[in-house]
Amino acid sequence: MGRLDGKIALVTGAGSGIGRAITLGYVREGARVVAVDRNREGAEETVRQAAAGQVVAYQADVTSEGAVVSMIAAARSAFGGLDVLVNNAAIQLHGQDGPCADVSLDVWERTIAVNLKGPFLGSKHALPALIERGGGVIVNIVSPTGFDHGAGYTAYSTSKGGLSTMTRVIAKDYARYNIRCNAIVPGATQTPLTDEIFADASVRGALETATALGRLGRPEDLVGIAIFLASDEAAYATGAHFFVDGGLTMH
Repeated sequence: MGRLDGKIALVTGAGSGIGRAITLGYVREGARVVAVDRNREGAEETVRQAAAGQVVAYQADVTSEGAVVSMIAAARSAFGGLDVLVNNAAIQLHGQDGPCADVSLDVWERTIAVNLKGPFLGSKHALPALIERGGGVIVNIVSPTGFDHGAGYTAYSTSKGGLSTMTRVIAKDYARYNIRCNAIVPGATQTPLTDEIFADASVRGALETATALGRLGRPEDLVGIAIFLASDEAAYATGAHFFVDGGLTMH
């Protein structure tokens, strides 16, 4: 038996990187998953890599409330409900984000919209569906930049810090409904989102040196903790942050 047998999950940003890895990991453990991405081709490729019938692709912009309402409805329509929401979709505007006085309003608003408004809308509209099922799980993908490693990325760091706070607030507000909300904190992880950053050999080298395990993370490194948090094994964990960063931050 899989650790997620019978569970229905929705993963945003599931068309590549961390979101795809978590989606495929959930399927291996028996879950059925709605793979949401703004890029339809990416979401459909995730479906092709999964067991037949276990994943459906859904194209949505997580900054649009109407699109978010529809993606939750898609989980009900495809599989009958929702047990797990993974708020993973994010952007990091490398080369445009920077110290506060250097950040344009457009970069600020675009980053906050995807990285904070998106998880807010996802959680807001997923919570009634989770309550209908007698409880459920929200997993937020945050960042060390939301703690004390965010210098030089004002918009991104602020968005992830806000998501960390929202994780704790939701955990407290909805515990009475048997809903758990936790966050995963990746380290420097190689994904399409970070490819441009790590293309700079000096940046890559500095991060590898700063990481105790001596390498960048891979999306697959986050799958185990994502499965655990979605499973009944994590029944007493809520409002917590789980660092999977190779020892980069040592929190």
